Amino acid sequence: MNVSFRWLTTFFPLGALDAIGAEELARRLTLQGFPVDEVRRPFAAFSGVVLGKVLAVRPHPNADRLTLCTVSAGDGERQVVCGAPNVEVGAVYGYAMEGAQLPGERSIRRTKIRGVESQGMLCSAPELGLDALGSAEGIWPLPGAVEGDLGRDLREVLDLDDVVFAIDVTSNRGDALSHWGIAREVQWMTGERCTLPEVGLAETGAPAAARTSVSVEDPDGCPVYLGRLIDGARVARSPAWMQTRLLAVGQRPVNNIVDATNFVMLECGQPLHGFDFDRLLGGRIIVRRGRPEERITTLDGRERRVDPEMTMIADEDEAVAIGGVMGGSDSEVTDATSTVFLESAHFDPGRLGRTARRLGIVTEASVRFARGVDPAITVWGLDRAAALIAEGAGGQVAEGRVGVPPAVETAAAERILLRMARLDAVAGRSIPKGEARGVLEAVGFGVEETGAGLAIRVPGWRFDVAREVDLIEEVARLSGYDRVPLTPLPSPPVASAAGSGERAVRRLSTAARAAGFDEARTPSFVGEGVLGAIFPVDKMVELRNPISRENRFLRPFIFTTLGGAVCYNLKRGAERVKLFEIGHAFAPGPRTDGLPDESRRLALAAAGDRGPLDWSRESSPPYDFFDLKGDLEDVLWHGAALRARLVPSERAFLHSGRRAEILTPDGAPIGFCGELDPRVAWSWGANARLYVAECDLAALSSEPATVLAEEISRAPAVQRDLALVVPEAHAAAEVVSAVQDAAGDRLARIAVFDRYRGPQVSEGAYSLGLRLTFQAERTLTDSEVDASVERIVKHLAEQHGYTLR
Repeated sequence: MNVSFRWLTTFFPLGALDAIGAEELARRLTLQGFPVDEVRRPFAAFSGVVLGKVLAVRPHPNADRLTLCTVSAGDGERQVVCGAPNVEVGAVYGYAMEGAQLPGERSIRRTKIRGVESQGMLCSAPELGLDALGSAEGIWPLPGAVEGDLGRDLREVLDLDDVVFAIDVTSNRGDALSHWGIAREVQWMTGERCTLPEVGLAETGAPAAARTSVSVEDPDGCPVYLGRLIDGARVARSPAWMQTRLLAVGQRPVNNIVDATNFVMLECGQPLHGFDFDRLLGGRIIVRRGRPEERITTLDGRERRVDPEMTMIADEDEAVAIGGVMGGSDSEVTDATSTVFLESAHFDPGRLGRTARRLGIVTEASVRFARGVDPAITVWGLDRAAALIAEGAGGQVAEGRVGVPPAVETAAAERILLRMARLDAVAGRSIPKGEARGVLEAVGFGVEETGAGLAIRVPGWRFDVAREVDLIEEVARLSGYDRVPLTPLPSPPVASAAGSGERAVRRLSTAARAAGFDEARTPSFVGEGVLGAIFPVDKMVELRNPISRENRFLRPFIFTTLGGAVCYNLKRGAERVKLFEIGHAFAPGPRTDGLPDESRRLALAAAGDRGPLDWSRESSPPYDFFDLKGDLEDVLWHGAALRARLVPSERAFLHSGRRAEILTPDGAPIGFCGELDPRVAWSWGANARLYVAECDLAALSSEPATVLAEEISRAPAVQRDLALVVPEAHAAAEVVSAVQDAAGDRLARIAVFDRYRGPQVSEGAYSLGLRLTFQAERTLTDSEVDASVERIVKHLAEQHGYTLR
């Protein structure tokens, strides 16, 4: 919430806030629970620019595109050479006098232009650093200026010497989303009561009730709805002071009708909306629920489908606005509008919040209504906006309001008892009853003393206060958290040891990082999109109340979101991305309670280059299936002491030639790995092969094997190579295991270095090249090594049918 310091001063007696100062006010607001994230001055600095009126315009004698203007700044006439095409006699402009300083270190002095002396300059908005207020094509007229303002400093007239606070308003304090709301908080600091500006509203003509009416058919969704008619409005630019006030807090000026409603919303917190009355069929408003299959085109140009759970504003034929969220394009105020129907209403916060989320619309109005707006402010906000429109657009306000007003609060409103003993116990210090009463009354609470404490009546705008503990927090906050004495805390209890499941998670996380993967946390929600082509919808869990329609399913596997994160980084220039996540996946399950089957899983996802370049290579080869296999084996062994086996897979979402099921040594399935279907990776915008692996965490809780360090032998190693003919049905891992069983203690290492299929190998078999390394505590002789090799070859032939090639 952007808050203008100058705007805040309008609620207090003259000088009350100036005595505190902007910087000190920002500090106190932060201590009071409204953190000020930034303090800034919104407008560029310039000086010596006053209001000047053009009295006469005549051609320049030596230039076709220049004019000579006679300008009055209230102290005589001056001649100014002007090149703007829009200068008009009688208009008031920003006049930079001799000695003026403009943004960009530009100084104004008396000079001759084409032989004619010019005493100053008439300014455009961009020349003053106020680009949003006027066009660069000509000088900037100041609508609303009066004769008595001539010669006044432009910064003073427009309140440009302002300071703006960016305040972080918590979600439970919807009452503070306005200058009036912040002013109620500030009055505790100033000791002065804040008051709303007086509304100078003049009503003329026939009563509004004779020409229009309001029918509220949905009182649960909209208990308060009021309207006024404004005739003869001329849609144009707002007065300059209003435009600068809106710009200071980040609101873009539109026109004098829309700006007036935005101004009042930012002033008192009450959202308003203006309709073109002539475009309302039947000249009346009906507040009702949405109808089945009903559609409306909103102000942003999008057609939206509504339902009976939404409150709609309609005329006699169709909906013209989504109540409290956004107006419709068929009834918006345009340059042709002459009669405005001005709306001020109160909507049910819960219903409106659900409507905004369902439609995916976030507006200034919907945010305020969803957090809660005081119903009592609807009347003042309506009258204030009508008066501003009449002043700025030249309209006449019809007599009276139409609609359903807010209920009158009774004196017997429910009160909350604040016990002083409870206040002292929770607040952490003794707070006198008089101090508690003072702070609560200063921010609008009604207080009566009782024997045990205080009876508190909560004001209508404080929706966040419902219990005694809320009042205690309010007193502690306003009297100062910094006044709570420091109390030494007891020594924290020693945390219990982590369970086996959490220890497994830590080991796997450490192993994945050691393999070069970075940990990620991705959402559990996915959309059907391209996943619908590889995951049938009936195999995915659909949410009843999703955050958005696009992501209405729970992910069936972690890689469905983790892979998207990898592709997101690749699209933004990353050469290689390796991510892992330990999280939950969901599937429709056989549970009797109707909840989905939820499993905790480990997922790896990688794409891009295999590794960084070095001096020996011009380019890095891409990450491939065997890189993933090696990384997966490292993670499973170091993280779970698991020697995994890979067998062919039939999973449709993996590439048919690069996919495998992950098995435990005894053949139990625990996951899968492979290259993801290219259609999915392409849909995520990645121009690279994406490799994924995923395992059930329940199968990875084994304690890791103890690693024993052995002394390096000082004796030399001896190597022998074998080329074996192996049946196709036997994996290389089985051959290696058979060699290890027959080799004895002298075999130090074994490595696979070749796999061959071709004419020299019989049908249904392949050639496997193995490199055996023998080593002992002493130097082995050739005969000892040859004997070991012969024993291995004999064992392989007799027990497994493997022969030498």
